Amino acid sequence: MDLLAALALVLLLEGLALVVFARSVPELMAAMAEIDPARTRSIGLFCVVLGALGYLFVRGMFAS
Repeated sequence: MDLLAALALVLLLEGLALVVFARSVPELMAAMAEIDPARTRSIGLFCVVLGALGYLFVRGMFAS
């Protein structure tokens, strides 16, 4: 159930970002298309590691 809650939260935040930044999304996508795949992969890996560390920090902080 925690996984489903996390996925729902991701959808909520992604949807909110699209609503708030609707005019900037096409420009962002065009800019992303110009970045080489290795750089995109590095950015994605950084986000995954940062997200995993953040998750472990929050779960460890609030675990009872």
